[in-house]
Amino acid sequence: MGCGGGAKPPSWYGKDTQDSAYLIGFGSASKLESAKARALNDISSQLSVQVSSQFKTQTQRQDSNITHKASSDIQLDVAAMELSDVQYTKSEFENGQHYVQAKILKSALISQFQNKFNNTYNTLNVVSLSKCKILSAKDKLRLENALNELWLYSQLLQTLEKQTRSLDNLESLLSANMPLPAAKLVIRSNVDSARIYNDLAKELGEFYTIQNDAAHTLYAEVRAIQSAKGVKIDVLFSILDCRNNPIFNTNVSEETNKGFEFATKRVSVQLYKKMQEWIEN
Repeated sequence: MGCGGGAKPPSWYGKDTQDSAYLIGFGSASKLESAKARALNDISSQLSVQVSSQFKTQTQRQDSNITHKASSDIQLDVAAMELSDVQYTKSEFENGQHYVQAKILKSALISQFQNKFNNTYNTLNVVSLSKCKILSAKDKLRLENALNELWLYSQLLQTLEKQTRSLDNLESLLSANMPLPAAKLVIRSNVDSARIYNDLAKELGEFYTIQNDAAHTLYAEVRAIQSAKGVKIDVLFSILDCRNNPIFNTNVSEETNKGFEFATKRVSVQLYKKMQEWIEN
């Protein structure tokens, strides 16, 4: 909160912070808008401290199902939270300083956080996501990002004494796909070359754990043509889920006079870029 410049704040400043219906924050600054922003940040900080405390308690209580969380210290961004329905109930200007009290109805926050939670949960399409225990690399990243957001809003709601639906099933699904989902690599080629397999496995291994008995399939149809002018390699690539349904298709090609090994490395890097673009978009 801070008073700045040694000025004495009003008698109400920083007092009566406990309220069953409201969260209350205080801020002071030489400019009124800055004082309001600090009062809002004070409210956000109260939520942040409570969420961090709950996280540490939960970390001690649970196992590897929560290892996807990036940090044990949750920082809340006031702007990102878009705290609404703020009431600035008290304001005074003394000795060059503005002093402000801000209040937000807990019920308004509950409604906001509940909507955020529900919207994120619904965009996951949990029924479809759970059809295969092993996820695609794209769905794994999508689930991981969504769970971080769901967990945060769940904890925010708990600080306001509001329960949400359990995330246990989603936590378990993500845990089964950490650190990477598993897939087998199947290559059909007109040339017998360990180089093709190794180069493709290296690049695809950035997104999948390559296992021969995995339910998902990374299928590559490779056609290599060598001539006096050089070598050309074409790759038709598909990812098949646990039910053998294609979930991603693409193709890459490389033509060069720098040799077969150079060409296999280049098409593998091209495939990596196509995969990365698919996963992140």
